[in-house]
Amino acid sequence: MRFKKIFIEITNFCGLNCSFCTPMKAKDTMPLNLFSKIIREIQPYTKLCALHILGDPLTLHNLKSYLDSAQDLRIEITTSGFYLTPQNTALLLNHPNIHQINFSLTSALYQKNKVNLDSYLTPILDFCATHQHLQSEKFINLRLWNLNATLSAPSKNTEIYQALQDFFHLDLIAPTKTRLAYKIHLVGAPFFQWADEKAPPQHKEGFCYGASEQLGILCNGVVVPCCFDTKGEIPLGNLNSQSLNEILHTPRIESLILGFKEGKRIESLCQNCSYLPQPTQQ
Repeated sequence: MRFKKIFIEITNFCGLNCSFCTPMKAKDTMPLNLFSKIIREIQPYTKLCALHILGDPLTLHNLKSYLDSAQDLRIEITTSGFYLTPQNTALLLNHPNIHQINFSLTSALYQKNKVNLDSYLTPILDFCATHQHLQSEKFINLRLWNLNATLSAPSKNTEIYQALQDFFHLDLIAPTKTRLAYKIHLVGAPFFQWADEKAPPQHKEGFCYGASEQLGILCNGVVVPCCFDTKGEIPLGNLNSQSLNEILHTPRIESLILGFKEGKRIESLCQNCSYLPQPTQQ
């Protein structure tokens, strides 16, 4: 079995209070020795690893140690941008393992206390400027995932769009996707509605790439089918005590994959998930 992407949650802490997010868990960080073991386990199964399920990797003071442990894997980082500093800017843009950096700009628009967007955006735009100066081959996605059902943008996005237009000297911003500069894109999408496992089943039929093209690993070592299972409601195994090979041959994961192939959602969390699956991007 080969996965297009495996998500590893090295911390579930982000320090923010976004109104659109799933309820936060107790602060936890994956021990570096467990991370190193997991990297060895997943290397035969994928070449792309995203260091995110919940939490912001830039909150870790020793992020470089995790990146160094990733060896030959391509790493994707997702961050709110609130913890961006000159030090981790240099780390992200120069570390050979980093393949893509995603900035979740949506987080700045949905805080309990209003965020000064100019102060928030300045370090991110400086990051983009440094990326251009270095002629970096790393991908940067600036994400605004708050579009409505018709893919039009709310008025609160206007200030961010204007700042991007001014900085990148553009005449127009398309909410769904705009190429801002070489390998730098603005990417828009609708809000994701988090599934409630305790709600009555909404979708008993349907296909998903969870457990077949992607996999998630929580910071306590629990393996889950996808990055939306933030609480480990579909535990497939635990890499503290099992090998990934063992986990991939357990009845639960085999049943889950077979169900999707037959157009059935057998897990209650999946039956309440509204996400429309798309092929995992490499």
